[in-house]
Amino acid sequence: MNMAFNLNNSYKQKAFTLLEVLVALAVLTMGLGTVIKVAGGQASQLSYLKDKTIALWVANNKANEIQLATWPSTGTSTGHEFMANQEWDWKLKVSNTADKDLRRLDIEINRSNEEGEPVVRFIAFTGKNSSKSTRP
Repeated sequence: MNMAFNLNNSYKQKAFTLLEVLVALAVLTMGLGTVIKVAGGQASQLSYLKDKTIALWVANNKANEIQLATWPSTGTSTGHEFMANQEWDWKLKVSNTADKDLRRLDIEINRSNEEGEPVVRFIAFTGKNSSKSTRP
């Protein structure tokens, strides 16, 4: 009788039960859901960093234009730039500093026709060019 019991018992463990399969699928689904969520977050972050980088280039170019031009007058101005197949709006505020030969440049960059917080806020300084040459 013991022999018959052992034979029946060995045949019972050859396949998974339906409950075991459902639990395994549930665990797999949760794991894949997390992977998809993380991948989506990475894609969103990549787009944000791309926009931030391009906006910094626009701001840096604007600051260099002003620094290479004549002494800027104080006040606010706005304009548009086209870079990386996108149009960007910039706002420039030129203000005095404690040093009379130094001006502060506050530059804000947004995507064209978008309101709200700027993509980039950039601060630069420009000095007054001396009309006297100090070279020998």
